[in-house]
Amino acid sequence: MPGRFLESYQSFPLASGDSLVTHAVIVVHGAERNANDYFTSMNEAATLAGRSSSTIIIAPQFQTSDDAPAADEPVWTSSGWRSGDLSSSTGPLPRISSYAAIDTILVRLGIRTKFPRLARIVLVGHSAGGQLLHRYAATSRVATTLTDIPIRYIAANPSTWLYLGPERAAGSGFAIPTSAATCVDYDDWHYGLHSRNTYANALPVSLVRQNLVTRDVIVMLGTADTLTADLDVSCGADLQGPRRYQRGLTLLNYMNALTPGNSHRLVTIPGVGHSKSAMFTSVDGRRAIFP
Repeated sequence: MPGRFLESYQSFPLASGDSLVTHAVIVVHGAERNANDYFTSMNEAATLAGRSSSTIIIAPQFQTSDDAPAADEPVWTSSGWRSGDLSSSTGPLPRISSYAAIDTILVRLGIRTKFPRLARIVLVGHSAGGQLLHRYAATSRVATTLTDIPIRYIAANPSTWLYLGPERAAGSGFAIPTSAATCVDYDDWHYGLHSRNTYANALPVSLVRQNLVTRDVIVMLGTADTLTADLDVSCGADLQGPRRYQRGLTLLNYMNALTPGNSHRLVTIPGVGHSKSAMFTSVDGRRAIFP
């Protein structure tokens, strides 16, 4: 990013590459913006999987003004980075979407002279990072250019999901909610496809839907993630269900009901709550991240 610098933690140098790397994991932090902790947890998972010597782990840091950023580091609002919004005009220019920053990482991973043996890229986000990943899976344009490198998107325990239409759970099915008149923004970005931001609006709705239906998306849920700490409880979020675990199951039911044949898959981590480390290092978590 010329004139702009996105801080990140890397297990191998992204700029120079490495001929031994066969697997790349981009792990996105949660609301606390503690990319260093996420980097540590993912390194532990890679070690347990026996893949640390062949995997580049990259943990980008999406900063807000509270993080004392340097002059050349873009900053976002606390909700804007997870939604793909443009960085603040008070930071370096031109402004950049947080999703475009991830695009830049993917482009660099795709340079074959730097990573000649790279065979797979997995993007993982937990909590707020999971929110980012589900929306990014629907809107990334760069993914279509890396035709020889499969890409997987793992959204773990996010507070909310992207819905591709106005229907929400109603009885045993899905319908436009009766509260739509009072919960007027329930289907706006980033809950739905109306009023999309600059990055998401660059694609037609039809292609956003196609991306989310066809891309390799894993919904990773801790079965004990049923508490309310840091849970989005806006009316738009509450229409997706009462807690993170239930919201994830409902999203899968929605995708299967309205877009049969979609590529979303469920991975549950029994007995785990809202813990990135327990999710990433679990046996099933490692199988998803390091297939």
